[in-house]
Amino acid sequence: MYKRSIILLAVVISICTLGLISVQVQWIQATEKVEKAQFSRTVMLILEQVVNNITAQEMREIQSVRMFQSHARNGHNLVPVEQRISYHQIELLLHKACSEMSIPIACDFAVTDELGAILFETDNFSKALPEHTYSMTLFPDDPEDAAHYYLNVYFPQYAAYVIHSIMWMIVASVLLTLIIIATFAATLFIIFRQKRLSKIKADFVNNITHELKTPITTISLAAQMLQETPEAGLSTAVPRLSDMIGKESKRLSQLVESILQSAIFKRGVKLSVQKIDMHALLQNVLAQFSLQFDTLGVTVKCAFHATNTHVLGDEIHLANAVSNLIDNAIKYRKETTPLHILIETENTGKTIITAVTDNGVGVKATKQLFHQFYRHQSENMYTIKGFGLGLYYVKNIIETHHGKLFASGNAGAGSTFGFELPVCKEDATGRHK
Repeated sequence: MYKRSIILLAVVISICTLGLISVQVQWIQATEKVEKAQFSRTVMLILEQVVNNITAQEMREIQSVRMFQSHARNGHNLVPVEQRISYHQIELLLHKACSEMSIPIACDFAVTDELGAILFETDNFSKALPEHTYSMTLFPDDPEDAAHYYLNVYFPQYAAYVIHSIMWMIVASVLLTLIIIATFAATLFIIFRQKRLSKIKADFVNNITHELKTPITTISLAAQMLQETPEAGLSTAVPRLSDMIGKESKRLSQLVESILQSAIFKRGVKLSVQKIDMHALLQNVLAQFSLQFDTLGVTVKCAFHATNTHVLGDEIHLANAVSNLIDNAIKYRKETTPLHILIETENTGKTIITAVTDNGVGVKATKQLFHQFYRHQSENMYTIKGFGLGLYYVKNIIETHHGKLFASGNAGAGSTFGFELPVCKEDATGRHK
């Protein structure tokens, strides 16, 4: 039901987002139409102003007696249009009118007669698009039977001008839409991540319940057997039962310690820093596993190639980190193949690398391996004891020591886990610092 609710929520938000985008597109289109209409009105006002200025100039010229007599004798229809208006006069008047109307783009123009024949034009007017060409009659006061001429204007940068006028709206809409989509995607990511974590934690709770219940049951059973064993047989039963109680108590203590180690990193771990010889630390850890190695028939080989082996760190935590790597090699061994473990060290520049390699079941190295509560999905994951806290603990310890953790391996071909730590620096007296 929870998954269906998430899917339903995602569908609803997706539909709302698409609807919002559609509304924004329509809004931008409507604004573009308004801007085009406003531009057309402005251009017609420009043409009207130019025609009025041309008429006013002609009227001023007619005021002279010579020009008036010429007109009276010949009439407007008989005066060549080239004598009434010039190319440069139109160019000047158009430029002035465009500046006054705040149209900061260039225009091309032409003067045509009633049949569309061009009397004069700018060089680029031939590229004019009919739908973007504006026309107005020149000399509107001429008699109806006189020849009529038209001023035609074309703005080649018309489309760019309109887009530029609404660019702020387009940019704002795109940015807001991207922010909404990014927020939506992030929300879904967080929801699914929390769902995955909830499942992992649920598995952890189920696992830890089983793990804690087993030693508790064993200890209770051993205690009950001690109480019910007659005094005559008590001497023979005590060693076996006490050994059972001891082992299960130790196991229970280790389980609690694993959980506590994980909780440490929620609050922040405090290190007891001192100079540590990594070779000596590795030898001590291997000594702790000696009995287990002998019991399981594990072969261990050491290849200590590092010459600068001293680091600054917390000896207990670093020893625990190495123990976790060795313990994983033992846990994930092949049941039918003797386990071989190789412990290697080497120096690279100012660091020392420690690696643990085994010939066990192998695991493909992914970032999930080091996540809290994560357990590799293998065939025997439910028979191998653990909470998915070991590598998470190792990762946090190594990173707290300013080191790097690494892993490699393939299913069925064994694995290598290791870490790289900065070695101690020496001052002028040869002391480590």
